[in-house]
Amino acid sequence: MAETPGSEDPVQDQEENKDKQTAYAVEFPAAAASSPSGKKLPLQRFYDVNVTVSVELGRVEMPIGELLQLGESVVVELNRNVSEAVDIMAQGVRIARGEVVVIEDRYAVRITHLEDEDALGEPAT
Repeated sequence: MAETPGSEDPVQDQEENKDKQTAYAVEFPAAAASSPSGKKLPLQRFYDVNVTVSVELGRVEMPIGELLQLGESVVVELNRNVSEAVDIMAQGVRIARGEVVVIEDRYAVRITHLEDEDALGEPAT
């Protein structure tokens, strides 16, 4: 294997060369302005895309030390009242609110409010 001139410690070589390196600003050519065609892509192309939908009952903030001490039978109190609507989330974005119901032996959510299209994409508060 051929040896490169310099010290035998590549880490030391890198440290010495750090002081000698120069940074240059990069100039990009101006992007051509694109004119909106006014044509929207049909949403039907995305109808078969799967997203994860979840329901958030509430949240709680606690120190890591307290979190690490959680165990079986410990009750964690959430920040939401029983009478308040729960958040229905798609990929972490609230898309609706609803009330928890039970169908046979499973939980379900009855949608009571859909988020405005303008609000979609904003994180839930």
